[in-house]
Amino acid sequence: MLCITTLAMLCVGIALTMTDALAQGTSKVDTTKLVGDWTLVSVNNTFPDAKTVQSFGPNDGIMVFGANGRFVEALARPDIPNFASNNRNTGSSDENKAVVQGSVMFFGTYTVSEDGTLTLHIERSTFPNWNGTVHTRTITSLTADELKWHNPLATVGGTTETTWKRTR
Repeated sequence: MLCITTLAMLCVGIALTMTDALAQGTSKVDTTKLVGDWTLVSVNNTFPDAKTVQSFGPNDGIMVFGANGRFVEALARPDIPNFASNNRNTGSSDENKAVVQGSVMFFGTYTVSEDGTLTLHIERSTFPNWNGTVHTRTITSLTADELKWHNPLATVGGTTETTWKRTR
C-alpha cells in the first residue's frame, strides 16, 4: 500500500511540475504596454535559402498603437533618391520604383491576444495588395521600452524579425 501511495504522490508531483513549466512557457502579453509611439530599430528578413537582409534600420520607421484600437506603421529608408522634377506626380520609372522598394505605410485597427498574437486589420496601404487584409505577428518580447515581433509572411518573401523602441 505504501508503494502505491508513494507512486501516486510522485505522479501528482510530476504533473504539477509539468503544469508549472508549461504555464511559464506560455507568457501573457501585457497589452497596455503596447499603446504608444515606437521608433524602428531593425527589420531583419530571412529568406527560404537562409539569407538574411536588413530591409530597414534604426529610425527608418514609426509605429503608433492607439488606446482606441487603431494603428499606423510607416517605414522609409533614408537612401530613397529625390525626384528630379520635385513633383511626386511626375517621377520617372526608376524614381517611383525606388520609392516602392524603399518604403511602405499602412493603417487600420489592431487586437492583441494574451498569447502575444498581434492581429492587424489593414484598411489602406501603399502596398495595395494589403488593402482590406488581416495580418498577424507574434509578439516575442514586450517591455516598457522594447517591442519585438515575428512576421511569418514578409511581403518580400521569407519571414521578418522586427524590433522597436519606445519613443520618449
